[in-house]
Amino acid sequence: MMGPGWGMGWEMGMGGGVWVIVGLLVIVGVAVYYFTKNKNNSYNGSNNSQQVPGKDALEIAKNRLAKGEITTEEFEEIKKALL
Repeated sequence: MMGPGWGMGWEMGMGGGVWVIVGLLVIVGVAVYYFTKNKNNSYNGSNNSQQVPGKDALEIAKNRLAKGEITTEEFEEIKKALL
């Protein structure tokens, strides 16, 4: 005879309960990974849903112009390319 519990007996430990616990641990692990991955993306300053393309590049060009790294003509070319 196989014993009690759908033929699994005592060989599988607690029967199906072990698989429920393992499944829950896997789900929790995936959730922790997902939220950790998304949390790291928000810390590096990249929030793509609120960024306007070219806005940061224009600010960089303005800073480079102010530092004297580029000329006014170069700044105007960069500005045309971005806008």
